[in-house]
Amino acid sequence: MPNTDADAEAPAASITIDASADRLGGLRAFTRERMAAAGIDAAVAEDLVQAIDELACNAIQHGYRGRPGRIELALEIGNGVIRARLRDDAPAFDPRNVPEPRLDLPLEQRPLGGMGIHLARTLTDGMDHRILPGGGNEVVLTKRLGPTATPEGDDGHHDRASEP
Repeated sequence: MPNTDADAEAPAASITIDASADRLGGLRAFTRERMAAAGIDAAVAEDLVQAIDELACNAIQHGYRGRPGRIELALEIGNGVIRARLRDDAPAFDPRNVPEPRLDLPLEQRPLGGMGIHLARTLTDGMDHRILPGGGNEVVLTKRLGPTATPEGDDGHHDRASEP
């Protein structure tokens, strides 16, 4: 039976890929394999796979803009939470500056962009961001296992400013 409880434990594991769209399949496969090995429910795993894919795609397309680079993904499962840490060396980018998309507008009236970050926020229980001291970005996605209720007034998205 798939694990949706808080008892899943797995050691941290990481993968680093070249920042290229044709390498995204490696991130997706790595995430699925780690989730399956930990017995994580397939629906929970697919939410995380989609969120990771969206953020990595954004780093490739908007951060590196065709220039060479790398994306590191580290996954940690423990204490009832999955943590996915994505790091890149692309120019600093704070996702808090991306407004929520206007989903109430007809599709033809919506500006392009912003959906990847929106999906990552929607499919996870938390997203923290910081600008790395040497440059680049770190985004940490959290996905709770088991009950997903958030405390009142806490939307689970804790974007934070750059830290020293």
